[in-house]
Order: sequence, then structure tokens, then C-alpha cells
Amino acid sequence: GWAGRRRYARDRRHAQDPHAAGAAADGDAYAFTAQAPGQLRVSFPCPTCHQRIRVPVRGRVRARCGLCRTVLECDT
Repeated sequence: GWAGRRRYARDRRHAQDPHAAGAAADGDAYAFTAQAPGQLRVSFPCPTCHQRIRVPVRGRVRARCGLCRTVLECDT
């Protein structure tokens, strides 16, 4: 819903902030990691097999689970 999208956008902004203490998501829903300055990735569980999927944060992407081969349309 709209509240989840707003929370995700807020968490993404905090993850990009170098002065933030760390962006913790609610539970194991998603987590942000910074590879290098300006390169942010988000990881989340596959809805089918619960394997963690890691994709770059760059808008609309198509991700494929490495375990069950499910194709997901993601708005990162």
C-alpha cells in the first residue's frame, strides 16, 4: 500500500545519507547495503522460496531468483 511505499522511500533516503546510523527495515522485509559511495543495493526475500535477492537501487528493475527462477518486477 501507500504507507509501505512511503516507508521504503524514507528508508532508502536514510540509507543514502552518510551520517545515518544505519537503515534498519521492519523485520526481514528488506535491507540496504552500500557497495561504494553512490552504489546502493537492496536485498529482500523471494516471495516463492524465501531466498534473499539482491538488486541495485535504480528504479524499475526485473529480478530473477537464483534458486527458483521466479521473475519479479521491482520498483527500487
